[in-house]
Amino acid sequence: MTTKWIFVSVAAVLSLTAGCRTLGKNEVYERYYMIVLRQSNSAQVLDYIVQDPNTDYLSQSESVVASWGQNEDGRTHWFNMVAFDEELSTAVRKYGFTQEDYRGPNTTPRSNLRFDAETVIDSQVLNAPYANANAKQIEILRRLKKQFEDDAAALTHDSSVLKGSSMMVSQAIANALASLDRSPSFAVDLPKLKGFKFDNMALGESRMRMLIEGDIVKLKIKCGKVWFLAAPFEQHPDVIDM
Repeated sequence: MTTKWIFVSVAAVLSLTAGCRTLGKNEVYERYYMIVLRQSNSAQVLDYIVQDPNTDYLSQSESVVASWGQNEDGRTHWFNMVAFDEELSTAVRKYGFTQEDYRGPNTTPRSNLRFDAETVIDSQVLNAPYANANAKQIEILRRLKKQFEDDAAALTHDSSVLKGSSMMVSQAIANALASLDRSPSFAVDLPKLKGFKFDNMALGESRMRMLIEGDIVKLKIKCGKVWFLAAPFEQHPDVIDM
Protein backbone atom coordinates (compact mmCIF):
# COMPACT_ATOMS: atom_id res chain seq x y z
CA MET A 1 0.00 0.00 0.00
CA THR A 2 1.46 3.35 -1.02
CA THR A 3 0.82 6.18 1.35
CA LYS A 4 0.34 9.64 -0.12
CA TRP A 5 1.52 12.79 1.63
CA ILE A 6 -0.56 15.87 1.00
CA PHE A 7 0.00 19.39 2.27
CA VAL A 8 -3.32 21.16 2.33
CA SER A 9 -1.74 24.50 1.42
CA VAL A 10 1.42 26.53 1.72
CA ALA A 11 -0.14 28.19 4.77
CA ALA A 12 -0.49 24.80 6.43
CA VAL A 13 3.12 23.92 5.66
CA LEU A 14 4.29 27.11 7.32
CA SER A 15 1.99 26.81 10.31
CA LEU A 16 4.49 24.88 12.41
CA THR A 17 7.03 27.68 12.30
CA ALA A 18 4.86 30.74 11.84
CA GLY A 19 2.05 31.95 14.07
CA CYS A 20 -1.15 30.01 13.51
CA ARG A 21 -4.46 29.35 15.15
CA THR A 22 -4.47 26.28 17.36
CA LEU A 23 -7.33 23.92 16.61
CA GLY A 24 -9.47 23.68 19.73
CA LYS A 25 -10.26 20.25 21.15
CA ASN A 26 -13.98 20.93 20.74
CA GLU A 27 -13.45 21.31 17.00
CA VAL A 28 -11.66 17.96 16.82
CA TYR A 29 -14.65 16.21 18.38
CA GLU A 30 -17.22 18.20 16.45
CA ARG A 31 -15.60 16.75 13.32
CA TYR A 32 -15.50 13.31 14.94
CA TYR A 33 -19.23 13.33 15.71
CA MET A 34 -20.13 14.41 12.18
CA ILE A 35 -18.85 11.10 10.82
CA VAL A 36 -21.37 8.23 10.90
CA LEU A 37 -20.05 4.69 10.54
CA ARG A 38 -21.38 2.77 7.53
CA GLN A 39 -22.92 5.99 6.16
CA SER A 40 -20.27 8.69 5.71
CA ASN A 41 -18.30 8.18 2.49
CA SER A 42 -14.73 9.25 1.78
CA ALA A 43 -15.69 12.53 0.11
CA GLN A 44 -17.90 13.53 3.03
CA VAL A 45 -15.23 12.61 5.56
CA LEU A 46 -12.65 14.78 3.81
CA ASP A 47 -15.08 17.70 3.92
CA TYR A 48 -15.64 17.13 7.62
CA ILE A 49 -12.05 16.76 8.81
CA VAL A 50 -10.22 19.23 6.56
CA GLN A 51 -11.71 22.66 7.10
CA ASP A 52 -8.92 25.14 7.81
CA PRO A 53 -5.60 25.41 5.90
CA ASN A 54 -4.13 27.26 8.90
CA THR A 55 -4.42 24.20 11.14
CA ASP A 56 -4.99 21.09 9.04
CA TYR A 57 -2.46 18.73 7.54
CA LEU A 58 -3.74 15.73 5.61
CA SER A 59 -2.24 12.25 5.30
CA GLN A 60 -3.95 9.40 3.48
CA SER A 61 -3.50 5.88 2.21
CA GLU A 62 -5.82 3.76 0.09
CA SER A 63 -8.19 3.13 3.00
CA VAL A 64 -7.21 5.47 5.87
CA VAL A 65 -7.21 9.26 6.11
CA ALA A 66 -6.10 11.59 8.90
CA SER A 67 -6.26 15.31 9.50
CA TRP A 68 -3.76 16.44 12.13
CA GLY A 69 -1.72 19.29 13.49
CA GLN A 70 0.10 20.89 16.40
CA ASN A 71 0.57 24.33 17.91
CA GLU A 72 3.68 26.48 17.60
CA ASP A 73 5.63 24.97 20.48
CA GLY A 74 4.56 21.40 19.69
CA ARG A 75 3.12 20.83 23.16
CA THR A 76 -0.46 20.57 21.90
CA HIS A 77 -1.35 18.22 19.06
CA TRP A 78 -4.42 16.49 17.67
CA PHE A 79 -5.83 14.29 14.92
CA ASN A 80 -8.99 12.98 13.33
CA MET A 81 -8.45 9.59 11.67
CA VAL A 82 -10.94 7.49 9.68
CA ALA A 83 -10.66 4.05 8.08
CA PHE A 84 -12.94 2.91 5.26
CA ASP A 85 -14.46 -0.29 3.98
CA GLU A 86 -12.36 -0.84 0.86
CA GLU A 87 -15.33 -2.04 -1.23
CA LEU A 88 -18.05 0.37 -0.11
CA SER A 89 -15.80 3.37 0.70
CA THR A 90 -17.84 4.12 3.81
CA ALA A 91 -16.33 4.78 7.23
CA VAL A 92 -15.96 1.72 9.47
CA ARG A 93 -13.62 3.17 12.11
CA LYS A 94 -13.14 6.71 13.39
CA TYR A 95 -10.81 8.24 15.95
CA GLY A 96 -10.39 11.63 17.59
CA PHE A 97 -7.38 12.65 19.69
CA THR A 98 -6.15 15.71 21.57
CA GLN A 99 -3.16 16.20 23.83
CA GLU A 100 -2.61 19.61 25.33
CA ASP A 101 -1.15 21.46 28.27
CA TYR A 102 -3.30 23.03 30.93
CA ARG A 103 -1.63 26.26 32.04
CA GLY A 104 -3.05 27.84 35.15
CA PRO A 105 -1.74 31.11 36.66
CA ASN A 106 1.68 30.61 38.26
CA THR A 107 1.47 26.84 37.85
CA THR A 108 3.53 24.23 36.07
CA PRO A 109 1.86 23.15 32.79
CA ARG A 110 0.07 19.82 33.13
CA SER A 111 -0.66 17.64 30.13
CA ASN A 112 -3.97 15.96 29.45
CA LEU A 113 -5.03 13.51 26.76
CA ARG A 114 -8.40 12.57 25.31
CA PHE A 115 -9.02 9.79 22.80
CA ASP A 116 -12.36 8.76 21.31
CA ALA A 117 -12.87 5.76 19.03
CA GLU A 118 -15.80 4.07 17.35
CA THR A 119 -15.25 0.95 15.31
CA VAL A 120 -17.03 -1.96 13.67
CA ILE A 121 -15.78 -5.17 15.27
CA ASP A 122 -15.77 -8.46 13.36
CA SER A 123 -18.61 -10.77 14.35
CA GLN A 124 -16.15 -13.62 14.90
CA VAL A 125 -14.54 -11.60 17.70
CA LEU A 126 -17.89 -10.71 19.24
CA ASN A 127 -19.27 -14.25 19.05
CA ALA A 128 -16.15 -16.20 19.99
CA PRO A 129 -16.34 -18.36 23.15
CA TYR A 130 -14.92 -16.54 26.18
CA ALA A 131 -14.40 -17.72 29.73
CA ASN A 132 -16.63 -14.91 31.00
CA ALA A 133 -17.90 -11.40 30.22
CA ASN A 134 -14.73 -9.78 31.57
CA ALA A 135 -12.54 -11.83 29.26
CA LYS A 136 -14.70 -10.73 26.31
CA GLN A 137 -14.39 -7.05 27.24
CA ILE A 138 -10.61 -7.30 27.54
CA GLU A 139 -10.22 -9.12 24.24
CA ILE A 140 -12.39 -6.59 22.41
CA LEU A 141 -10.29 -3.75 23.85
CA ARG A 142 -7.16 -5.58 22.72
CA ARG A 143 -8.59 -5.95 19.20
CA LEU A 144 -9.55 -2.26 19.09
CA LYS A 145 -5.96 -1.36 20.00
CA LYS A 146 -4.68 -3.58 17.17
CA GLN A 147 -7.12 -2.04 14.69
CA PHE A 148 -6.02 1.46 15.64
CA GLU A 149 -2.33 0.59 15.39
CA ASP A 150 -2.84 -0.99 11.96
CA ASP A 151 -4.74 2.08 10.74
CA ALA A 152 -2.14 4.46 12.13
CA ALA A 153 0.73 2.43 10.65
CA ALA A 154 -0.58 3.19 7.16
CA LEU A 155 0.08 6.89 7.75
CA THR A 156 2.49 7.63 10.57
CA HIS A 157 5.75 7.06 8.70
CA ASP A 158 4.91 10.31 6.87
CA SER A 159 4.77 12.46 10.00
CA SER A 160 6.63 12.45 13.30
CA VAL A 161 3.78 14.48 14.83
CA LEU A 162 1.10 11.97 13.86
CA LYS A 163 3.39 9.11 14.86
CA GLY A 164 3.98 10.64 18.29
CA SER A 165 0.25 11.21 18.83
CA SER A 166 -0.55 7.64 17.79
CA MET A 167 2.11 6.25 20.11
CA MET A 168 0.51 8.13 23.01
CA VAL A 169 -2.83 6.46 22.24
CA SER A 170 -1.25 3.00 22.01
CA GLN A 171 0.58 3.55 25.29
CA ALA A 172 -2.58 4.66 27.08
CA ILE A 173 -4.50 1.58 25.95
CA ALA A 174 -1.51 -0.63 26.77
CA ASN A 175 -1.43 0.80 30.32
CA ALA A 176 -5.13 0.02 30.73
CA LEU A 177 -4.69 -3.50 29.38
CA ALA A 178 -1.76 -4.12 31.72
CA SER A 179 -3.97 -3.17 34.67
CA LEU A 180 -6.77 -5.40 33.40
CA ASP A 181 -4.40 -8.32 32.86
CA ARG A 182 -3.36 -8.02 36.51
CA SER A 183 -6.95 -7.69 37.74
CA PRO A 184 -9.42 -8.90 35.06
CA SER A 185 -12.39 -8.45 37.40
CA PHE A 186 -12.02 -4.67 37.00
CA ALA A 187 -13.23 -5.03 33.39
CA VAL A 188 -16.74 -4.87 34.84
CA ASP A 189 -16.14 -1.11 35.19
CA LEU A 190 -15.51 -0.53 31.47
CA PRO A 191 -19.16 0.12 30.46
CA LYS A 192 -20.05 2.01 33.64
CA LEU A 193 -20.39 5.79 33.73
CA LYS A 194 -17.56 6.04 36.24
CA GLY A 195 -15.37 4.11 33.83
CA PHE A 196 -12.31 2.00 34.48
CA LYS A 197 -9.60 3.76 36.48
CA PHE A 198 -5.96 3.22 35.54
CA ASP A 199 -2.62 5.04 35.59
CA ASN A 200 -1.01 6.36 32.44
CA MET A 201 2.78 6.08 32.65
CA ALA A 202 3.29 9.64 31.41
CA LEU A 203 0.14 11.49 32.50
CA GLY A 204 -0.99 9.76 35.68
CA GLU A 205 -4.64 9.45 36.71
CA SER A 206 -6.84 8.18 33.85
CA ARG A 207 -10.30 6.85 33.05
CA MET A 208 -11.64 4.68 30.24
CA ARG A 209 -15.20 3.82 29.22
CA MET A 210 -16.10 1.23 26.55
CA LEU A 211 -19.55 0.41 25.21
CA ILE A 212 -20.53 -2.46 22.90
CA GLU A 213 -23.65 -1.79 20.86
CA GLY A 214 -24.29 -4.62 18.41
CA ASP A 215 -21.09 -4.86 16.37
CA ILE A 216 -20.09 -1.26 17.14
CA VAL A 217 -17.59 -0.58 19.92
CA LYS A 218 -17.20 2.91 21.40
CA LEU A 219 -14.18 3.86 23.47
CA LYS A 220 -13.35 7.01 25.43
CA ILE A 221 -10.11 7.68 27.30
CA LYS A 222 -9.13 10.69 29.39
CA CYS A 223 -5.66 10.86 30.94
CA GLY A 224 -4.32 13.51 33.28
CA LYS A 225 -5.55 14.78 36.63
CA VAL A 226 -6.65 18.12 35.16
CA TRP A 227 -9.64 16.36 33.55
CA PHE A 228 -11.11 15.54 36.94
CA LEU A 229 -10.56 18.79 38.85
CA ALA A 230 -13.87 20.45 37.96
CA ALA A 231 -16.05 17.32 37.81
CA PRO A 232 -15.58 13.54 38.03
CA PHE A 233 -15.42 11.50 34.84
CA GLU A 234 -19.01 10.25 35.17
CA GLN A 235 -20.35 13.82 35.08
CA HIS A 236 -18.66 14.83 31.83
CA PRO A 237 -21.36 15.35 29.17
CA ASP A 238 -19.36 13.55 26.47
CA VAL A 239 -19.02 10.51 28.78
CA ILE A 240 -22.73 10.47 29.55
CA ASP A 241 -23.68 10.84 25.88
CA MET A 242 -21.36 8.21 24.39
